[in-house]
Parts: sequence; C-alpha cells; structure tokens
Amino acid sequence: MLARTSVGEVMRPCPVFVSPHDLATHARALMRSKGLRTLPVVEGGRLEGVLTSREIMRLTSTRSNLPVRGIMLPIQLMATPVDDLLGLSKEMLGAEVSDVPVVQSRVDRTLVGLVGFGDILRKLGSSVGTTLRVEKIMTRNVVTCTPDDEIPVIWDVMENTNCSGLPVARFDRKRHRWDVVGMVTRSDIIRSGITRLEEESDKGRFRSPPRVKSLMRTPAITVAPDTSVSEAIEIMLDRDIGRLPVLSEDGLVGIVSRSDIIRVACGG
Repeated sequence: MLARTSVGEVMRPCPVFVSPHDLATHARALMRSKGLRTLPVVEGGRLEGVLTSREIMRLTSTRSNLPVRGIMLPIQLMATPVDDLLGLSKEMLGAEVSDVPVVQSRVDRTLVGLVGFGDILRKLGSSVGTTLRVEKIMTRNVVTCTPDDEIPVIWDVMENTNCSGLPVARFDRKRHRWDVVGMVTRSDIIRSGITRLEEESDKGRFRSPPRVKSLMRTPAITVAPDTSVSEAIEIMLDRDIGRLPVLSEDGLVGIVSRSDIIRVACGG
C-alpha cells in the first residue's frame, strides 16, 4: 500500500512554523502549547531548517535572547508531494525521524505541509492485517523508569536510547512482576516548561529536580500480547500516542511503537 501512495495523499497542512530570526523562547512556547515534536523554520516561505524537542530542551534561561537560527538543525530529511510513501517511510526509519517537512519540489523549497508516523499509520489502517499480533513485532527489552526518578536523569536516558517515551514501572513484590503505572514522554517534559534542569540547578534556580511522578500520565494505555496490530494502530490514532506497553499475566513483557508497525509495513 505504501508503495502505491504518494506523500501528497497523506500529508497535512503546516500552519505553525517559525522564522530564523524569531527568539528560541518563542519557538519553545509554540511547541509547548501546541504539543509539537517538530517545528519547521521558514523564511520567505522557504524551508531553512527544523527544530525538534531535543534542541528546545537544551535552551536554558541564560540563553533567552538566542534566535532560532542559533539552535535550528539543517534539513536532514524532506519530502515532496510526488514522493512515494514507502521510500519516505524507510528513510524516516533509518534517520529515526518521526516528522518530515514537505516542500513543493527539490528546487523550490516552499513549505507545503508535514508528514509523520501518525499520517502513515492512518493510511495503513487495517491493511497490516488483523491476524498479525503485537507480540510478533514488539520490542522485548523495554527501557523503563520509576515514579521517583528525576526528570533530568530520565531525559538523558531518552537521549541515550532514542526512546521518546518511557513506561513508568513499579515492582509488585507480592506478584514478583513489574507493573506499568504510567507513561512519560518528551512531549510531557516540554509541555511542563522544564528545560535542562541540571544546568539550571547549577545557577540556583531549582532546589531539587522534579520527579517522574509529577509529570507522568496515568493510567497507562496498554495492550495484551495477542492484540492485533490493526487494533494497536486504532488505539494509537484515537489516543494520539506513539507507543503502547504490552502487558501479560507476568507483567510488562514488551512495548510496541509506531516505528515498529511501520517497519513491518515496509517489509523490515
């Protein structure tokens, strides 16, 4: 299906963007209020770069006058409306990029939209198959955190493992298993207004870093190992989430993400 679909069929409008001359704090406020993972940087209608949550998190109070140009990334990946979705999906998986700007053409870099993993999942729908089960594609070695972990530590874990969200787990001594009590994501941290706390705390702004339990979403939305992949897609789209912890009678046994599903659809 992805090979028969063009980017133009699934891309969405991009009404929110910033200029290279805007203050980085303005970009951070936009990403926080809109819940954005990626923010295009545009000048005169032309795509000049991108901002992601990683760059925003590096912005501390001492750099409040920094323009967007000072922290934006060069264009790593972009698409055009006529590109095929299969090729773009593979590029996104390889580059570990969840949102890609769409420009008019390779020559004319006028921004015309965005395409992301969610748009690809929406196109896939049930075509992945109702017989394929989550347990066949899930990641079994799950990176987790606990409610008492400090946010700066968890952010570094996300950076080092390239996990954009972590299940919050607590060990049940009676049942001898790890139970999932919530989820925490990069977007949650951005929305909270927290920046690089270990840098800010050196200057005395924070007496003690906040902990995961102050930000985590509860209850966690989970699936069972025998849940169909098509049902998992439906849950992700309905709840606007990027990953689902997989729970069995033994507790947490895996996690399935949008990229896991798209990788299968790409033949990986």
